Amino acid sequence: MMMRARQTLLRISLVAALALGLVMADGLRAEHAVRAQAVQVSGPLADAPAVMNQRLWRDMRLHVEPFFAFTMADEYSRSLILGGELRFHFLDWLGIGGWGGYSVATLDTNLTKEIRDKGVTTNANRLDLPSREGYPNQVGRLNWWSGVEVHFVPFRGKLAMFQKIFVDADIDLFVGAAFVGIEERADAVGQPAPDAVTFCEIAGNATDLGCLQSQGARAKRTAIAPSFGVAFNAFFKEFIGLSFRWRGIPFKYNTSGTDNNRDGQINGDDRLRQFNNMFSVGLIFALPPKIKTK
Repeated sequence: MMMRARQTLLRISLVAALALGLVMADGLRAEHAVRAQAVQVSGPLADAPAVMNQRLWRDMRLHVEPFFAFTMADEYSRSLILGGELRFHFLDWLGIGGWGGYSVATLDTNLTKEIRDKGVTTNANRLDLPSREGYPNQVGRLNWWSGVEVHFVPFRGKLAMFQKIFVDADIDLFVGAAFVGIEERADAVGQPAPDAVTFCEIAGNATDLGCLQSQGARAKRTAIAPSFGVAFNAFFKEFIGLSFRWRGIPFKYNTSGTDNNRDGQINGDDRLRQFNNMFSVGLIFALPPKIKTK
């Protein structure tokens, strides 16, 4: 029985090997070059480009964009910003622009409110917290913003809303430099010792009992930092659109107004790097109002 099974298996193997040899021999006789068959298109689509009547929303156009923005992930104070952006696109996918805005209001975070309501001042922490009621006056704030950026538009397409409204949309990537107006707690030195402060020296000579004056003393400066981000844009008419934009601007400043360096004084060494970012909603007006197609 075993012998018959082996003979049957051997015959099947020989037949399979013979068939494989015939197939390979036939393939060797065929030409090795592979040629694609040309598709002949006739009628109105003959010699037509891949895309027809594409709307060039940006090509050689000026975009004016007033916006409202707010900062995100702030530790102690959040900014509400009104501003505008101006962009000119040399190509539909490449442009350059400038933007700016002012913080029209600031909102204290829950952390600031908790310190104001529950903080306790002692000689050990007097430099950091002269009084809990005045703590919101010492935190860092961002007063104004501006910058220049290069814009790239790698993706675009159609967007359907409720299966009834169709708009052109694209993704805008940008990178550049930003200038930010910062307001921080002014320099102060705790006396007589870092761990037992009873008064402060402001500007090296003024004696401030309890450091209460230094808590409200302010200093302003301008920070220069990189900026980058991404925006989603939707265009409803030939000259109007809507923009949702995220922008990141990392730089150092003293957000808490405290002695972060633990050296008994408030100065530039207490600035910590912050990944400052904002989200904005803008209304796009494009000029000239008539778009081009290709």
